[in-house]
Amino acid sequence: MFGESEAHLVLNPAAGKGRSGGGRELISRALEGRGVRPVWHVTEKTGDAYDIVRGLPEGAVAVAVGGDGTVHEVAAACAGTGRVMGVLPLGTGNDYVKALGVSGDLRRALGVLVDGEIRVVDAGEVNGVPFNNGLGVGFDAEVAEGVTKAPSYLPGAGRYVWSVARLFWGFECHEATLRLGGESVVEAKTILVAVALGTTYGSMFRLAPEAVLDDGLFDVVWSEEVSRPEVLGLIPSALWGTLTDRKKVHFARAAEVEVEMTEAVPAHVDGEMLSPTREFRARVLPGALRVIGPGRGV
Repeated sequence: MFGESEAHLVLNPAAGKGRSGGGRELISRALEGRGVRPVWHVTEKTGDAYDIVRGLPEGAVAVAVGGDGTVHEVAAACAGTGRVMGVLPLGTGNDYVKALGVSGDLRRALGVLVDGEIRVVDAGEVNGVPFNNGLGVGFDAEVAEGVTKAPSYLPGAGRYVWSVARLFWGFECHEATLRLGGESVVEAKTILVAVALGTTYGSMFRLAPEAVLDDGLFDVVWSEEVSRPEVLGLIPSALWGTLTDRKKVHFARAAEVEVEMTEAVPAHVDGEMLSPTREFRARVLPGALRVIGPGRGV
């Protein structure tokens, strides 16, 4: 995989609530033991990972070491360039490794990085912003935002549960118009719209369990208007991957999705917050990413 026996590792030192130091040591030892020299690049602020990858030598493999925010920036820098990227999970959610079939366990992910195969997968773009896992509009975006405010002593999944509980009493449904593939038009008063490439959001919410990274399509999930008791039923369904079995939840696949709201609402891509707005225009970028995933025997 590493023709020049060198891997460029882009590390977010804040990943895993600052526990990435031990992970760095483990990664260096594991790579050196396989004859691969680790070249570390440490980020200090949002945007650093993107800039670091853009400045790497041509042909260098860029490895995101951190959570989904780091993966998001590395993927954005690699999309459409032909550069190969890898992922080593050290974050809170680690959603993208699940979609790739790479374990959230760091040691197994290291095995995939060294012995895996290059997969050509899709990326997405919404209002000019690239993403690799998914776009969320409404409630799930508010959950993602709330995670950053959760008590630091909570584990990753606990931070998401805390955020959901905090939002439960004050959630709102929003009037929305969805255009799917430029053809089907749907009017809904909805609590959320998810436009997914990957299978999970927020570490444990399986909003699109059948999503495929290389089929050229988004899995689109949205709800009708729901009451507070109905939301209590939706949450376990989202955890179990059966959300679209619910009567007031709908599903479609499309390569292009437009969402128009009657008011500006929160939204996120890959867990990173976007500025609230009324209109979202998303499209699949087929085969835009080259990512190291599990190969035969890994």
